[in-house]
Amino acid sequence: MTNAPRIDWKMPLALLLISAVPFAAGVARLAGLEGNPVSSTENARFIAAPLPVIVHILGASLFSLLGALQFSSTLRQRSPQWHRVSGRIVVASGIVTALSGLWMTVMYPIPPELQGGVLYTVRTFVIIAMLFAIYWAVAAAVRHDIATHRAWMIRAYALGQGAGMQVVVLLPWMLVIGTPTMLQRDVLMSLAWLINLLVAEMAIQRWAPRNLNLSRGTV
Repeated sequence: MTNAPRIDWKMPLALLLISAVPFAAGVARLAGLEGNPVSSTENARFIAAPLPVIVHILGASLFSLLGALQFSSTLRQRSPQWHRVSGRIVVASGIVTALSGLWMTVMYPIPPELQGGVLYTVRTFVIIAMLFAIYWAVAAAVRHDIATHRAWMIRAYALGQGAGMQVVVLLPWMLVIGTPTMLQRDVLMSLAWLINLLVAEMAIQRWAPRNLNLSRGTV
């Protein structure tokens, strides 16, 4: 009797760890909207229009946490049906996350100290790019192009995981230098998406030769 292959948890756990702080912040944000919250510069827009941020937090949490499990090749091969069903949920939650994020970026009156012109432009571009990445990933899955499907889903996940990497980038700066200026904050937060995309491209190139030869049944 052969032993079943061990599930490769290293990558999913690393992604879940990166997702932990934004997830906790989202839970705290939802809790802060309960009852009669005290309005401040930071949360006034959420109190005035809570639905978009609630939808965004729920969608982003599902996209980040469930999406992390898609990176286990062993789990995909052992449970292809689970991969298909959860993949559809990841796609749907990714679209919800992007659309609600776009609404908040464009419609919320975000204070300049939290979002300057640079960050506004980058956020808008990232959201649109994420939607296109999801579209191309789904289109590739429909035509059973597994390599292209996985590559574009990795890119979509990297773009959707901006908040996690922003914590990694901003925290050392704040501990060593202090509170960043508006421009510094915009640049640092934008840098997080660039780092994610670079890591995503490295992962795509690294995994392509040995891990993309999956059967059509795993889409």
